[in-house]
Amino acid sequence: MIPLPLKHYDEAGTVLPPRWFYWMLAIACRDLLLVAAFTVIPAESDRLYRIFFPHSDVLWLQIAVTIPFVLVIVLMSFREHLWKRGYTGWRLLIKPLCTLGSLCQLLLIGSFLERAGWQFNGYLGAVALLMIALMYMVNRSHHLAIMLHDWRQPPAREQAEE
Repeated sequence: MIPLPLKHYDEAGTVLPPRWFYWMLAIACRDLLLVAAFTVIPAESDRLYRIFFPHSDVLWLQIAVTIPFVLVIVLMSFREHLWKRGYTGWRLLIKPLCTLGSLCQLLLIGSFLERAGWQFNGYLGAVALLMIALMYMVNRSHHLAIMLHDWRQPPAREQAEE
């Protein structure tokens, strides 16, 4: 008996990450995605930077706190290549990197709120709630636990190709 519905497996029988996990990673990398999007629109980029990044003096820090999430995305994207090379321990980094990234983002949000005199900011509040939800969901998700357990060894098709 398989522990998850069939839609959560690929054709080789490997557990796929849940969709909510991809969405949370995209939200966590929002600053990096916005900077990439603003470079495409050079005529409006100054105005957009002022709107979305009012604390432009620490923009580099906002980008830096997305690094743990980018690493998770890269590891998950290249899992087939890592399995072919015999690496499986990288899967154990997914939960700690997500937790570290969420904590760093919460600290950054706290510093922004402190700079603003702890005034209400709906955007920062929503991001803080999402980061807390991400930490909770990553550490309590049954689906992620099964996925990480399943990823401890490469799928059978990878072993047969070598």
